[in-house]
Amino acid sequence: SKWPVAPTWAALDMFPESVGSFGTHGTRVGNFVVQNATHIISIGSRLDSKATGTPVESFARKAEIVMVDIDQREINKFGDRVTGLCMDAKEYLSHAYLTRPTSQWLDQINDWKERYPVVKPEYYKEPGVNPYVFIDELSKQVSEDTIVCTDTGCAVAWVSQAWKWKSGQRFIHAFNQTPMGYGLPAAIGAHYATNRRIVLITGDGSVMMSVGELATVAGHKLPIKIFLLNNQGHAMCRQTEREWLDGKYCGTSTKDLTFPESFSKLALAGFRISSSYIDESDYANQKREVRHISMVEHIEYVLNDKGPQFVEVTISPDHDVVPKVKYG
Repeated sequence: SKWPVAPTWAALDMFPESVGSFGTHGTRVGNFVVQNATHIISIGSRLDSKATGTPVESFARKAEIVMVDIDQREINKFGDRVTGLCMDAKEYLSHAYLTRPTSQWLDQINDWKERYPVVKPEYYKEPGVNPYVFIDELSKQVSEDTIVCTDTGCAVAWVSQAWKWKSGQRFIHAFNQTPMGYGLPAAIGAHYATNRRIVLITGDGSVMMSVGELATVAGHKLPIKIFLLNNQGHAMCRQTEREWLDGKYCGTSTKDLTFPESFSKLALAGFRISSSYIDESDYANQKREVRHISMVEHIEYVLNDKGPQFVEVTISPDHDVVPKVKYG
């Protein structure tokens, strides 16, 4: 707790009190800490381009970097930019002696946290469902013994930025492999491997890759809580097309893609999974009866149910991952 830690996505669940993730899809605070630090110790991270951005010379521009990695080739790619220690992370930590950071540095970090929250107050005033608000509210209610699975795209980015991790929770994603459709089978596997509470946060594009696995959830009555963020296609790809390719969109929206009219109806009618939706101010239970309850109450209802639940969350297709480093 005395040391500022900026984890990569795969280590977020290990450090609930971290300054936040860093890199091309990291938090502002996490990136401010890394970019303004004078000394950085990187333990067990290969510091790929998503972590460092490009050119690599701009990464942690003021810092002396010690890189602890078991693969010498990962160290070598930085040349003289880092001091490399090719060794096991456990071995390094068992012998390392670290001095405490200054109070001025810790005060600066706390100031950034106050000035640059991931979930801005104005997000709560937006019409419809802001994805950062939804992730924030969901994370507040998910218990410490839960395994959180995500899919590739906006889902993993929004979770990695906005989720408030609790001690004991686990974060399951394919991380650097980033296959769409991974989340649902991963959640099923996590259930059988641990028999713990499982929450899946996925996207409409990802579910289309493995929608048949809903049959496994239904047939075995697996108590997985599935939250599908429906932003009408491949939103992260659209963001890239807009920022890098002058808004030339191809195969990333429902204009080009054929998706179910309603994923929640598909889950209910096709697989008999209790289904509902979160869409602006109207919420529906599994009987498709409109219930004027808050988002918080809806999440509580779903998490407390003992069986499988499928919740379709309508997100505007214009909602981006923010912040995100722009190409060039």
